[in-house]
Amino acid sequence: MAEGAAEQERAAERASWALAIASGALIAQHVAGRSTRDALYLSQFDVSTLPAAMIGAAAVSFVAVLGASRLLSRLAPARVVPGTFAVAAALFVAEWALARVDEKAAALVVYAHTAVFGAAAGSAFWSLVNERFDPYTAKRVVGRIAGGGTVGGIVGGLIAWRASAYVSVATMLALLAGINVVGAVATLSARRGEEPRMSAPAETKESGLRVIADMPYLRHLAVLVFAGATAQALLDYMLSAQATSNFGKGPQLLGFFALYQLGVSVVTFAAQAGLVRPSLERRGLAGTLSLHPATVAGAALLTVVLPGLGSVVVLRGAEAAARNSLYRSAFELLYTPLPPAKKRASKTIIDVGVDRIGTAIGSGAILLLLALVAAGTMHLILVGLLLGLMFASYVVCGSLHRGYVDALAFSLKSGAVDLEATSAQDLDTRRTLAETTALLDRQKLLEKIGELQRVKRERSALAQTGPRTPEATPRDAPAREALPAPAPSDDALLHQIAQLRSGDPPAVRAALARPLDPRVAIHAVYLLDDDAHVRAAVTALRKVAPRVSGMLIDVLLDARLGASEKVRRRLPRVLKASRSRRTVDGLIAALEDESFEVRAQVALALAQIVEESGERITREKVFDIVLREISERQADWAVARGDTLDAERALVRGVSHLFSLLQIVLPRAPVAVALRALRSDDVALRGTAHELLEVVLAPRVRDALLPLVERLPRTAPSKPDDATKLAAELSRSHDALPRPVVTSSGHDGDA
Repeated sequence: MAEGAAEQERAAERASWALAIASGALIAQHVAGRSTRDALYLSQFDVSTLPAAMIGAAAVSFVAVLGASRLLSRLAPARVVPGTFAVAAALFVAEWALARVDEKAAALVVYAHTAVFGAAAGSAFWSLVNERFDPYTAKRVVGRIAGGGTVGGIVGGLIAWRASAYVSVATMLALLAGINVVGAVATLSARRGEEPRMSAPAETKESGLRVIADMPYLRHLAVLVFAGATAQALLDYMLSAQATSNFGKGPQLLGFFALYQLGVSVVTFAAQAGLVRPSLERRGLAGTLSLHPATVAGAALLTVVLPGLGSVVVLRGAEAAARNSLYRSAFELLYTPLPPAKKRASKTIIDVGVDRIGTAIGSGAILLLLALVAAGTMHLILVGLLLGLMFASYVVCGSLHRGYVDALAFSLKSGAVDLEATSAQDLDTRRTLAETTALLDRQKLLEKIGELQRVKRERSALAQTGPRTPEATPRDAPAREALPAPAPSDDALLHQIAQLRSGDPPAVRAALARPLDPRVAIHAVYLLDDDAHVRAAVTALRKVAPRVSGMLIDVLLDARLGASEKVRRRLPRVLKASRSRRTVDGLIAALEDESFEVRAQVALALAQIVEESGERITREKVFDIVLREISERQADWAVARGDTLDAERALVRGVSHLFSLLQIVLPRAPVAVALRALRSDDVALRGTAHELLEVVLAPRVRDALLPLVERLPRTAPSKPDDATKLAAELSRSHDALPRPVVTSSGHDGDA
């Protein structure tokens, strides 16, 4: 089992290097291709026709993206991406042959080709990346893969720059074909022979547009892509207008674009190497994304202060460098936790279709401005539009963190182990079962049965007393029960006490069947030690618990009052019926009890009380208890098996208790499912669970907890059908999903 996991990790390592090479080829052909495309087009057509060309290319690519989305829904990206590289290589060869005959026609074909294949190839490639790796592994290797793309961008810029001095613009098309061949070979070598990592269907019956419409998270991604694409259209026009006015046409223009792309690639490489990883660790995905609109807005204001080619180059270059490093590294990770079927149906539509719509809208705005606005005010209006788009992007970035966590939790649930995969005696299994609203709380179910039986007995007694009167109808029974019961006489109290302490089972059951007076409740507490009466005692005590919570807490906390460990272990089940602040404070104090069994049951009860009552407990307090449990109390987790200690089972008990503690201050269902996934021998499931904990836990807790989690025994992976059933059950839970536990200042905070 361990050897299989190690082999999976080695395969992931090899695949990441192959995909880094493929990423380099992808970006190299993108950089060199854009330089070639722009130089070829602007050498044949006036810059004023550029917006119309952008609109036409956007229309063609939007139609193509619908087919690409359907293709990705039917076929895995591992099959689509190598074919995309191969088709692009063949098209570049055909365009090179066309350019030798008719450069004007070749310019139009190349423009449409790069528009259709550029974004589509990138989207499909990153679909391959985030389906090949689980979220946790993806965060580790995405820097390497994106770094390969950055190096490829530098190589592509150098090729275009040096080639501009020695070969024609048309000959560059043959070089681009060769780069795509490298990409095809690299992506083929990254394929693996095993099944997709997530146990999800390969195809969804929903269209990509329906998937996007049904998921607010994907709609936010679409808005972000739309704003970015519209801004890029404005920026491309600004740069092209300045370049043609300064460099004219032909090889000199190709040299400028090649040098510009080379500079962008160098800056991107520096940002990728020095900024991406620290930003992802400190700011998270949403915070890293927000750096892109902030950078563009600042550079746009610079062009107002210092107008001219230099400031426009800085603006366009800053946008491209930020997009290709910070933005791209964070944005692609946002897709990682989505189920493959939904991802394949929607990703290409968002990445390419929405991008093309944004390009068309931006280009249309430029055409409109060219017709209506004087040249002197054109730049200021474009800057104003850019600032508005960047503000919208910044706002959307702020909403993406919660959507990412939602998607993570859904993905985790969809691949979680089945209900029977672990022993029902383990705390983690009992905790997970308790978190599903589809599974009834056993105690509540027993109480409901008891209530129905009591009503049945009352109705039977009423039927035997003769004709019903208005005062004696079953319909009025609830109203009578709602009235305060008359205080029992001292004789009645003494009689009930005598029955509770008699040791005679029928007498004890009769006493527990009657409402307990708070003054006799203490005598029922000690019946929790008797397995024969524990169920009835818990039921009776829960009804009076809010009135005697102080006494119950005293018995729980003070062993000198004579309660056995079994009694104190069972008291939290009673105290769940009392949701007062006094009860919560008492249970928090009981988390320091010397008995592990008592602490474990207290944590389970406290998590339920906090969730259902709305009482708040500071995360700092619970996190401190978790850390003390890890550092000082691991010896309490020990479990004896015959004459020896079962270290493996002790670890399971202890870690399960730690997760129960975390559920006091974090929504419970996703945390419970995360523990079950962490015990799976499926590397992808564990990676997804790791990523969820990375997002929701404070660093000091995460760093202490994860080494213990890594030592947990692994269980066999779940069956797909069982995992799907569990996902459906957990999706019905009303638990909120985890929230970040680190404030913007970097300290643990209370949400």
